[in-house]
Amino acid sequence: MQQLNEQLLITFECVSAIGTSLQLEEMVKHFLKVFSRKTGTLASIYWEYDKHTHSYKQLCLHGKKAFQELFCIPTSSMQNEAITYDEKSDKHLLHIKIGEDWIVFVFQATHEELELIKAIISSFASKLENAVHACKNHLELIEINQTLERRIDEEVSKNREKDQHILQQSRLAQMGEMISMIAHQWRQPLGSISAVSASIKLKTTLNRFDYSTPEGQEESKRFISEAMSKIESYVQFLTHTIDDFRNFFKPNKQKESVTLSQLVNRTLEIIGKALEINGITIKIETHATREIFTYANEVTQVILNILKNAEDVIKEREIHNAQIIITIEEEEHWQTISIEDNAGGIPKHVLPHIFEPYFSTKSEKNGTGLGLYMSKTIIEEHCGGEILASNTATGAKFTLKLKEG
Repeated sequence: MQQLNEQLLITFECVSAIGTSLQLEEMVKHFLKVFSRKTGTLASIYWEYDKHTHSYKQLCLHGKKAFQELFCIPTSSMQNEAITYDEKSDKHLLHIKIGEDWIVFVFQATHEELELIKAIISSFASKLENAVHACKNHLELIEINQTLERRIDEEVSKNREKDQHILQQSRLAQMGEMISMIAHQWRQPLGSISAVSASIKLKTTLNRFDYSTPEGQEESKRFISEAMSKIESYVQFLTHTIDDFRNFFKPNKQKESVTLSQLVNRTLEIIGKALEINGITIKIETHATREIFTYANEVTQVILNILKNAEDVIKEREIHNAQIIITIEEEEHWQTISIEDNAGGIPKHVLPHIFEPYFSTKSEKNGTGLGLYMSKTIIEEHCGGEILASNTATGAKFTLKLKEG
């Protein structure tokens, strides 16, 4: 029992050390440090596979450098969870494959102790692999985002005199931001799925259930059923997120009857997690519930653009207790959405020009000057409404006026 408790404690500490950062080297260093302290590992090395050169490179080494000569570059003949013995140093090496990468540990331990350590690693290997993939995907997303920004800049310069392409250009400009939003939306459910999977594997590996009794069998069924229900709910959330982003980019020239509250909620399903992570509080005040007949997908894009601009200004100015207030009201045959932030407002010399094409207060890297011009085009020309910008005592306020009919 003491050995089991110790094993569970070590597993818990190691699992807690996984996924602490989206920077691969930082995350791996922290994990190896915790794992070495808990298991008595003398040294460990992480070999990262470079898919461009089809070779391995050392990402980080933990422990005494004197042991580095024991580590050989991985080969195709290396077997996962293999334990090898080095006669010269009288040390054992444990090889663990993480996706296409490898971690090699050096131990001064008995065969029984090594088997126990191998069982511990197996119990959370999938979570570690998911964390490594998340780090690599995060880096790829950044590279994709930079590539998209470069492509967008090229397209804007080519089509400066072609206003009919502005809507599509704006959507391309938002793709990098949308990818980042997807990452924010998926991080928590993917982590939860990994945790549930690790819990199932750990309990089955350690034979925590007594299948010889009806009670033990029932307890096992109940545990598996609850775990699978959790995984199913997380998968449904991920599927729902995919649909949200797919519908956003789907060309939709058909009007539909919808309430402004529904349009706001659709937008927050896309950007809400990013706002939450940046410490921005959203407050919604609804004073209109009737449906309007409009281009819902395009209006959603306008709301998203205004919220994203507010988020960028709040982050740039490092606003504490950041807040965005969304107010939905009705005026005779019109309904309005007001979006107000507390980021200090728009400079007076900028305010008259913010809806002009190619005018941007952002750096050349981050702004195309098309977002608000595109928003004005959608609301006033496509939807027959009006968009206004003003300053309040605490920040900027954008108002969308849409006809009910």
